Amino acid sequence: MKIGIIKSTPTISPTGGVRIQALMWKEGLEGLGHICHLINMWEENNWNSYDVIIVMEYGGNFRSWMKGLSLHNENIVFAPILDPAWGKKKYKFFAKYWGSHKWLGLTSRFRDLYDCAKYAKLYLTRSAQETEYLSYCCDIPKEKIIQVPLSLRFTPIPEMPTKENFCFHASRLCSANKNVTRLIQAAVKYKFPLVLAGYLHGEKEKKWLYDLIHEHVNIQYVGTITDDELCDYYLRAKVFALPSLTEGVGMVALEAAGYGCEVVLTNVGAPKDYFQGRATLVNPYSIDEIGQAVVSCLNVSKSQPELLQFIKDNYTIEACTKKLVKALKTI
Repeated sequence: MKIGIIKSTPTISPTGGVRIQALMWKEGLEGLGHICHLINMWEENNWNSYDVIIVMEYGGNFRSWMKGLSLHNENIVFAPILDPAWGKKKYKFFAKYWGSHKWLGLTSRFRDLYDCAKYAKLYLTRSAQETEYLSYCCDIPKEKIIQVPLSLRFTPIPEMPTKENFCFHASRLCSANKNVTRLIQAAVKYKFPLVLAGYLHGEKEKKWLYDLIHEHVNIQYVGTITDDELCDYYLRAKVFALPSLTEGVGMVALEAAGYGCEVVLTNVGAPKDYFQGRATLVNPYSIDEIGQAVVSCLNVSKSQPELLQFIKDNYTIEACTKKLVKALKTI
């Protein structure tokens, strides 16, 4: 197949999850012998030449992309990357009823989602939660939705390494949903070693992090790191913590598990489904639960090395890409 992938929103941080997911899909599809283009607007595009065009994420130019592409290629697949912060009824209200684009030119990314998701033939979700929200909030039949799990970017390590006694976290650190402030407060209160990595936008965010950690010698910020450096931290860290307030999948936690880390994970939303009981779940609003869970996992192994084998069996790029190809062939 010849497959095009479009990201409908701008990418500011190179470590953004949707960008990484698109790159992983491209790598996996090409590894199985398919042609895959990451489409941009600086090239001439022959829309009819693609067997399938995948549109990722809503917001940005989503409305224009979906309406425009539908005039040239009917084989549109939509991957919404829906990470809900509200209950389904509230989400559906904003999607279905908030705005009047046709008559008043008023819209929002949620209304765009409801109005324009209908141009797709097939929908790809990453979890049961995302499937439920997409179907309920956008009135999309579940038989048109196929769940395709995300894969690891990196090959899992062959055997458990010797670990160092610290907790690691990597993310867009200042994003409210990542809950980094509470993770830092937990490290301060329970005095466990914490290493933070990730992109900070501008001086304001740098000051935010400095003010939180500069008096605490057990907390270290290592900046924006390369993939090789990221894998080295995964390999060394005993624990990876991701106590997010909202999270679609939590790819970094899967990657860390594939390098032998114990995982302390939010009990909210879809990420826990990927681990099937092999992560230590915490209430992300509780500093004490986060701190106690990290300390417990630093002291006693909970799920490794069983978790490492589970990741190898279920989330390699080949295994997940085969599921993606099977889904695309249904149209």
